Amino acid sequence: MIRWISKYIGWRHWAVLNYNAVFENFFVLLYIALVDSRYDASFIADSFILIIFSIFATTYGYLINDYSDIDLDRLHGKSNTFESDSKAKALVVIILITLLSIVSCYPFWRNSYFVLWAVSWFAIATFYSLKPVRLKERGTVGIVFVVMAQRVLPALIIFAVFGFTRRTDIALLLLYILFRGFSSDVNHQLSDYEKDRQTGTTTFAVAKGYRRVYRIFQLSLHAERILLSLILVRMSLILPLENWWLKGFYYLLVAIYFAALIVHYIKRINDPAERQRNPFAPQQRSLVQFLHHAFPSVGLPVGLNLILSVKYFPFLLLLLIQIMAKRLYSIDIIKNNFLTQTLAKIWKTVR
Repeated sequence: MIRWISKYIGWRHWAVLNYNAVFENFFVLLYIALVDSRYDASFIADSFILIIFSIFATTYGYLINDYSDIDLDRLHGKSNTFESDSKAKALVVIILITLLSIVSCYPFWRNSYFVLWAVSWFAIATFYSLKPVRLKERGTVGIVFVVMAQRVLPALIIFAVFGFTRRTDIALLLLYILFRGFSSDVNHQLSDYEKDRQTGTTTFAVAKGYRRVYRIFQLSLHAERILLSLILVRMSLILPLENWWLKGFYYLLVAIYFAALIVHYIKRINDPAERQRNPFAPQQRSLVQFLHHAFPSVGLPVGLNLILSVKYFPFLLLLLIQIMAKRLYSIDIIKNNFLTQTLAKIWKTVR
């Protein structure tokens, strides 16, 4: 059983956690709890159910993609979850994951918006990969649908589960998540550009050309930074933080982000290499990686979770999930992250 879970759900070093839209934008869930003052056990319980559902649903998306790409990945020389399985066994695994997804979200079945967005998520994930539709090879249409399936619809599911209806906040959050997902998927297509072009895979990048799509990618990264800045300012204005020290802690989080943002844009003026730096580059602990990944996926949600835990201690359970999912218990990860390294350099300079 452990081997089965590790192979199919723990796909590619547990990518189902790293590339899970709920975990990636965990701060949205915590933002809802703070803004709507949801300091209750039902919010914690629904969060756990949502997390479990998202793991199964995300696993389904990756597995159906691997199933459809078995032959193509062999041509590309890429690993595939089902490379040592028969297609019949692969289908059985996918059906089982689908059933687990359906059962895991049973408490939300009566929520019509949840059902609508969840069904849409599965439908797009399926048609994105499988022939004859295979949206991933339909250029612009494909990239629009994959961002919808992997980023926007999971966010709409979060809003539906918790009955979040603040329109301004929803609009800002969805726009940010949209651009964040677009940047991620375009980067993936740019990385696979040569292989896709050689095998005749008509992705958005292949259809529009590398240079043009790279410029669009850079604009999308700018949009991400601007939108997250607006979200942080919006949160500063509406979060119900009565205690001065909780406000101070939140303002410190915001100050760290804006300081990093200002330094980044100053460096862009003086250093051409900074303009070309890719936040998705593996093992790169850079300023741009902090702005696009470390802060929104780790720093901000952990900070909001700490504030919530002060207000209602059971939120420590969600903090524990974050620590486990993001491996924040690892001394190496803590020592080697960009913020720790920057503080260490400042300390050495001061000394």
